Amino acid sequence: MKKDAIVNQLEEIKSLIKKGDDKPLNFKGACAYLGFAPSYLYKLTYRKIIPHYKPSGKMLFFSKMELDEWIFSKEQSAKSKVTEENEDEEEEEDASDHSKFDYELL
Repeated sequence: MKKDAIVNQLEEIKSLIKKGDDKPLNFKGACAYLGFAPSYLYKLTYRKIIPHYKPSGKMLFFSKMELDEWIFSKEQSAKSKVTEENEDEEEEEDASDHSKFDYELL
């Protein structure tokens, strides 16, 4: 029980530290931070793919912490897609191997 409480407190402290370092980025700052071209970042915001804010209805702002979370969530989903594709390919190879054997038996 004590370990769980300590781990929870450490997680809370980590999140507070991250929030303390989180400063809003303007459009140019977000482009520089992400390494995206302005046209690509605009496309992502227009399609509501990337988290952003428009408090005045005109200027775009981004949370550095949310951008980091967005980047890493996409990385995880990409890894799972690659794993699923590899499994599908292995199943297809197994099926094709069986058909070769069936053909040879006939």
